[in-house]
Formats: sequence, structure tokens, C-alpha cells
Amino acid sequence: MRLLFALVGILFMTVQANAQRLEKAHTYPQLIANLYPAGVLLPAGVKRPAASYEFVDRTGLPAGAEITSAARTGQGAVWVVTNRGGFRRVDGRYVPLEPSRLFRLHGTEGSVDTAIYCVAASADGDLWAGTSTGVYVTNGAGDWHALDRHDGMPIEDVRNLYLAPNGDVWGGTEQGAWRLRGGRFRYFNGRRWLPGNRVDGIWGDDKGRIWLDTDGGASCIEERQITLGAKAKYFDDLTQKWNNRRGYISERTLKTPGALDGSVFEVSDNDGLWNAIYVAAMAFRYAATKDAEAKRQGWQALNAMLDLERLTGISGFPARAVVTEEEIAAGVTGFDAKESVRVPGETDLIWFRSPVEKNVWCKGDTSSDELDGHYFAWLTYFDLAATKEEKAKIAATCRRVTDNIIAGHYNLIGHTGRRTRWAIFAPETINDDPAWSDQRSLNSIELLNYMKIAAHITGDAKYERHYESLIHDHHYLLNILEYRKGFFGEWQNINHSDDEMGYMGFYGLLTLEKNPERRGLLLQSFRRSWEGGGAEQALKPERSPLYNYLFGGLTGRPCAPDDAAETLQDWPWDRIDWKMTNSHRSDITFKSGRGLGARSELTQVLPISERRLHRWNHNPWTPDGGSNGHSLDDGATWLLGYWSGVHFGYLPAER
Repeated sequence: MRLLFALVGILFMTVQANAQRLEKAHTYPQLIANLYPAGVLLPAGVKRPAASYEFVDRTGLPAGAEITSAARTGQGAVWVVTNRGGFRRVDGRYVPLEPSRLFRLHGTEGSVDTAIYCVAASADGDLWAGTSTGVYVTNGAGDWHALDRHDGMPIEDVRNLYLAPNGDVWGGTEQGAWRLRGGRFRYFNGRRWLPGNRVDGIWGDDKGRIWLDTDGGASCIEERQITLGAKAKYFDDLTQKWNNRRGYISERTLKTPGALDGSVFEVSDNDGLWNAIYVAAMAFRYAATKDAEAKRQGWQALNAMLDLERLTGISGFPARAVVTEEEIAAGVTGFDAKESVRVPGETDLIWFRSPVEKNVWCKGDTSSDELDGHYFAWLTYFDLAATKEEKAKIAATCRRVTDNIIAGHYNLIGHTGRRTRWAIFAPETINDDPAWSDQRSLNSIELLNYMKIAAHITGDAKYERHYESLIHDHHYLLNILEYRKGFFGEWQNINHSDDEMGYMGFYGLLTLEKNPERRGLLLQSFRRSWEGGGAEQALKPERSPLYNYLFGGLTGRPCAPDDAAETLQDWPWDRIDWKMTNSHRSDITFKSGRGLGARSELTQVLPISERRLHRWNHNPWTPDGGSNGHSLDDGATWLLGYWSGVHFGYLPAER
């Protein structure tokens, strides 16, 4: 009992300390890109500056030389780059810019093959040279200092430079652009930032915006000072306008890359799970702000989830997704009437007509990650936002689904009359079948979580008895200790979708389980998954707001909240899933190995603005990916991360 009180005290002090530390919202610079493809005029009042090299005395330059870049320091030093090579003016004449001759033995070691492409002068009189091997900063004499991959430079073949008045250094390359600020590089590549990847020029305007001329048009990159609360409102407004399909929060398929007009809804494999992410976000939001709109939106999404079970006509069996004949006629993507279930050896069609509403199709073969979402949504909304009437409706559905699982000998029974492909939790399978050894710990978390939540929501003691039996008779609580441990915790064997599912389960169990000994076992596994241990790869380096805030909020331990907030800030403003490529970069390294399959991943997770947009179930360690602008994210992933931070006191509650 003393341990329980201590844990409660730690949680209370953590939330109180965080609330006091972050009681006032802080603004940050949100990066926003506006693209002007070739043929599209720049906005009125914006004029591309003409290159001016009046300070260059062309006398002495090679005949026919065309100046491509030039710089002059306040002390009068002049450097010129032409199509005939680079030059510097010495004692009234031009001599070749030859880095190998300029470098001192005690200074930067240069390559004889280094080519200088561009130059720029700083207000302090230093000269910056963009070269084929990085950037060199010099006082114009013999002191040269290199900046390259060892400093974090993404692309070293630098074709143009821009020294901004605020101290930022911008480099343009044939594979995008980078910005150096405060010793940290940021990479801009792909259609998220640029209409073309070859950057031909960089300039700034009087509003502090940066313009990049590319082979595909121009891009304007600006920084807008906002708060995370303002971003949350913008994202939620965008979600309600574009991603709300009768209460189902869905991605949209864009027929034209990046264009929302003409886009259509997507019906996915996991509409219940993705809806649950949004429901939980709105429940956390309502708990923190008492905003009636959060409650309305949360209930609309949860009510749609309850319909997933009602419309199948099968007691306790929620569909993966539902779609109407009208939506199919309108072009919704994701529906294939010929698709079959995923159970090996079975040929039943996965889509079936609802016996409740004849114009509705239901998608069967519902998986465990769907169930995880349902129980997560039921619990968060039930505890934080529900009215008495809503609680009764949630409890009735929760009872039917849990009874289905129990009647199926701890398996979900679907529309085929048999267990589904992945919603399998029976002891004889996960404890005794070697083919399911990799699912043993996760499925134990899931089933215990289902029983605990059902007992809590319905008040029926029979679910608590099942919970106790699973612990005492089938060692499900001990199974949890193997979660992300050993072989299955090594980076090459991790299924990142399981992380999202596991943390939903830990939320329920650590919220409801009061027994100190059991909590100790749960916390042992939970802590190891986030902090790491032995050869296992931890979740902490992923800098995930959801995982960080859940870990801190449920344990009271340090959870790197600044990393989480930075990810929220860095999240792409347009929410479009552009194709992002990084495997060509100079500043990254890979790890390779064989486990459940041959894999090659980054040794460090890149910022979310530099990689593909994804949900929490994707692998953030991969360098390349994306849909090339054909998908609009539903916003729930970011919103749950943000409102988790608010709910647990790491971020201020802004209205």
C-alpha cells in the first residue's frame, strides 16, 4: 500500500511540476512552404533580385568569362566564380582560386579535386565558399575552416549560398537545400518543400522569407510564430473539413498530388483504430479544457465506432470499416468486393453486406489492433468525457465485444463463424504454439487490458474473474515481461505497429491496475520498452510525443518532453504524405542486420519534417518513403500526441 501511495504521489508531483513549468504557452517558428511551380507567377510585390556584380573589375578575367557568383568583404577582398573557374583579386590582379594552394598545413586539409561553385561574404568580413566537398569559411587569407558531413551537412556539393541577415546560412544543391542555424542543419528536399530538387538560387525578402529558385519553379519558406495550441486548432479544423466521413476520421486520397480539391475519402483496413486515435485525443482535450466542441467531435467519432459493431449484425463483432453504396459510387478508395480474408487457407470474401442497413458494406476479419483501438477509445472517453447515457451505450458494446472474445475461447469470432486472422489470444495458441511466440507478450497485454477495461466499464465482476484466471492459470502477466525484450527487442526484429498497440494496452492496465506488485511487473516491462536495456532498441530515441508523454504520465519518470514538443513543432504543416528520400545524404549512417528478415535502417531518427509523414505504427528509422503527395493525413496522430502532453501536464492547456 505504501508503494501505491508513493507512485500516486510521484505522478501528482510530476503533473503539478509540469503544469507550473509550462503554465504559459510559448510561441515557436512554424516552417511553412508555399510552392510556385514553373509558369506560376510570384505573388504581387515579390520581385526576384537581379544579380549585380558592379564591384567586380572584369579587367584581368579570362576572355568570355561569365560571372556566376561573386563576393566582396568590407575590407575589399573580392572573390569571383565564373564559367572559366574561380578567382580572387590580389594586388590588382586575379589569381586562380585553388584551395589546395590556399590551405595551410595546420588548417583544414583540402582536396586537390575540390571545385568552388559559389562565394558569399558575411558582414564580419569572412568569405564563404560553396564547393564540391562542402563549405569553407575563411578570412580571405590563409585560415580556412571546413563545414561538411562531419558537422551534419546533408549534401556537400554546394552550388549556391545565401547568408541571411538573421545569421542563417542557406546552401543550395542539386539535391535540395539546407539551412544552418545555431550549429544545426535542416534539410529541405522533395515536394514538401520544393517544386524541383535542383536549387539554382536562394534569396530573401524584406519579410524575412527565404525564396529558393529550382528547376521546377520557386518555393517560399517562411516561419510563422505560433503556439502548439494554435497548431492544434488548425489541424483539427482541417480534420473536420476534409477528413470527417460521417464520424469516421479517414485519410483522403488526392487525385492530383498536393491538391485537396477533387480528393476522395479512403476506407482503410483500420478505420476503427484510426478513429480511436482521434476519440482519445478529443477525450484528453475535453478533460483539459472542458471545450464542448471537443466532446461533440469525440462523441461523433466514438458513436461511429460503436456502429462498426452494430452494422455487422453479429453480436460483439466490430467491422474493420464500413462504407455505403453512395460512398462507393462517389469514388471512395479502399473498397474491393473481391478481396478475401487473410486467414491462411480460407477464401471467404472480406466484405459483406450489412444485414442491418442494406446499403452498407462491412469489412470483416477484424484484427487485434482494431480491438486495441476500440478499448482505448472506450476507456478514455468513458472516464474523461462521457455522460451517463453515453456510458451506458459504451458499456453495452464493450460487453458484447468482450463476450464474443470469451465465447471464442479468447479469440474474436468474425463473420465467417471462425476466428479472425490476428485477433487470437487463446492460451493454447500464444503460450504453446511456437509460431505465435513473437506475439506472446503483446497479445497477453491486449487480452488482460480488454478484461480489465470491460470490468471497469460494465461493472461486471465476471470480467475481473477472467482477468485473474489469465494471470494465475496462464501466466499472462509474466508474459508481459518479454515485451520488446531480447531477440524481439533488437532493432532488426521490431514490429513498430506493435508499439502503438502495446502502449494502448499499457495505458489501460496502468490506469486501472491498483495492485502494487502487479504494477511493478507492468512498470518493469513498460520502462524497459522506452528506456531500453541490453541489446534492445528503446523507444526514447524515436522522439515520439505519444510514447514520451504516455511513459512520463503513467510512470512519473523523466520522459524527454522537450524532444516530444520539438517533434510536434516540426510536424509538417500541410499534412500531405509526400515522397521523401534521404538515403543519398552525406550526414547519415546505416545499420544492417538479419533477424526476422534482412533490414537496413538509419542509426539515428531524422526529424519528422525530413521524412515521410506517418502514424505511430510506422517505422521512423527508414530513410525513404511516402505516397508522392497522394494522401492527406487525418491529423489524429499529431492531435493525440499533443493532447496527451496537455493531459499529463507537459504542455499548457490552450483554448
